[in-house]
Amino acid sequence: MRENKMVNIIDKSKCCGCGACACICNVKAIKMESDEQGFLYPNIDLNKCVCCNKCNSVCPISNYKEEDKSLHQSAYLLQHKDKEILLDSTSGGAFSAIAESVIDLGGVVFGAKYDSGFNVVHSYVDNKKDLKLFRNSKYVQSNLRDCFKTIKRFIFEKRYVLFSGTPCQIEGLLNFLGENSKWLITCDVVCHGVPSPIVWRTYIDSLNDQNISNLRFRDKTKYGYLYSQFKIESLNNSYEGIEQNIMLRAFFSEICNRPSCYSCKFKKRYRRSDFTIWDCFDVNEFCKTNLFKQNLGISRMIVHSTKGKSLLNDILEKCVFQEISVENAIHYDAKEMFESVKKNSNYDEFWNSFIKNHNQTINTYFAPSLKNKLEETIRKISYFLGIYPFIRKIYKKIFGNRSR
Repeated sequence: MRENKMVNIIDKSKCCGCGACACICNVKAIKMESDEQGFLYPNIDLNKCVCCNKCNSVCPISNYKEEDKSLHQSAYLLQHKDKEILLDSTSGGAFSAIAESVIDLGGVVFGAKYDSGFNVVHSYVDNKKDLKLFRNSKYVQSNLRDCFKTIKRFIFEKRYVLFSGTPCQIEGLLNFLGENSKWLITCDVVCHGVPSPIVWRTYIDSLNDQNISNLRFRDKTKYGYLYSQFKIESLNNSYEGIEQNIMLRAFFSEICNRPSCYSCKFKKRYRRSDFTIWDCFDVNEFCKTNLFKQNLGISRMIVHSTKGKSLLNDILEKCVFQEISVENAIHYDAKEMFESVKKNSNYDEFWNSFIKNHNQTINTYFAPSLKNKLEETIRKISYFLGIYPFIRKIYKKIFGNRSR
């Protein structure tokens, strides 16, 4: 009887789907395959497995690294100077500034993009023009495919690599590589949680539009940053707020996230990445200044490492910025940095229904009600009256920091 030295996912909350185990397997005994919820998990071919235990050794959850509280962090508010990049970005364009700096070094940049069918996948680019593929949020778990192996090859060639992803993806990558190479720069995005790719696929299929050119979760062109819209770019562009759009409603329902998101191990201050970036909706909570155009988007950024600090001057040259204390950066509206989302009480009921009938279920659970439509009307009126930032702040105090 062979000794159990292979990854074995019994409790799905113990797998974040990073795929490090599949990438490290030299005999290709592990494939990442979707379960009925659409999330990727390792499937092992026992006829190929040689019980080397490499798969277990790279799992970021099984081999959790404690926070290194000796790190000397610094924090900044950022807004990219290039207005086109700023409008195309989810918040302040911090990712683009970091990515441009790495490309200036002759490096490559990995991030999440859409494939030809609007599935969310990780890929890489080596020029600034194509960075637009990675801009704007994609509220779905990305398929990393063979990115870790490709990154390892670039590092072997002594080429700088920027990898941008969720904290669990970065932890998986670092475990796979076995060391934090000087050629690797990592940037994590403060993560709410990752909804199911199959829920996303169901939503896309429901659109029945053959002329869609892009789908943007957080578009700022119509109402700005503070009330960003889901934009369907096609022959007839359409916009929907969180109150109306089915996928945004699914995202914030906490009903279709990956099981590991409800007990995320990587919600912490001291991270293994070089940079952490996320939104800054209420700049006046951090500094009293007219330095930033708030409704165009502002990023918060924490620099964790000496590698990050070495790039800092080049990054800041591309941005309007202000340094703030780390304590101030994480004090206000940073709940998602430290706390996992809470599972919706109807989680099991939703999935039992969804597995039987995808379209009917998402329409039953996420179709906007009259109350939602009224809320959207109030938001739009307050926006046109110029009082939306004030209304939004009051709304967040009542309903919590996760409200959008």
